[in-house]
Amino acid sequence: MLELRRLSVSYGGILAVDEASLEVRPGEIVSIIGANGAGKTSILNAISGIVSPEKGEIIFEGESIGGLPAHTVVARGIVQVPEGRMIFGTLSVEENLQVAAHQRGRFILRRRSRSSLRRLFPALADKLDNPAAGLSGGEAQMLALARGLESRPRMLLLDEPSLGLSPKLAEEVFGLIRRLREQGITILLVEQNVRRTLALADRAYVLESGRITLHGSAAELMADERLVSNYLGISAPEPSNPDR
Repeated sequence: MLELRRLSVSYGGILAVDEASLEVRPGEIVSIIGANGAGKTSILNAISGIVSPEKGEIIFEGESIGGLPAHTVVARGIVQVPEGRMIFGTLSVEENLQVAAHQRGRFILRRRSRSSLRRLFPALADKLDNPAAGLSGGEAQMLALARGLESRPRMLLLDEPSLGLSPKLAEEVFGLIRRLREQGITILLVEQNVRRTLALADRAYVLESGRITLHGSAAELMADERLVSNYLGISAPEPSNPDR
């Protein structure tokens, strides 16, 4: 569905992503793991058209989209939910959802079904008329996700969706991500909670200083001693020895 081929991204001559290649298949949750500053958000921004690649290709459903403007990428079916939520605090919850509806490069106002909102985002269903600035951190994250869904994406790019949330609220967000995948939405996830991410994702890529250094299934990466030590802070379990 999505393929990056030797993608490089630079800012002012400083290389943020160095020939990164990855693939996301339809219906998957794929995660990008890495420390702060590794280039994870730069990859998402290049896919969504916020920044232009220095070189390499971005292929979505068989067509090159590298360098296309962001509104065109949204029209193709890719929507990014950015780190920090970036909701419009002075607008109501419902107005945030209406403004997010995007079609043919133009913002339109469209009333969202309240019953649909209640199923996926029950915490928001009774607050549609409330100012978004008054939402809790978890509610604001739910609004950011709901706003992303207004464009009817086939692929969601999620950047640190649990950042700043309590463990309980973070678990709610991860549960919602799982439900979105069950509804047929493909997800590329950047997330600092490596353990929880690997429990959720089908596959993952490890990004270090802009380069992909490891990739594989979530189970394979959980068994990788270097990843476990570097990102989970524990030693990888030793394989059992039936002769002992």
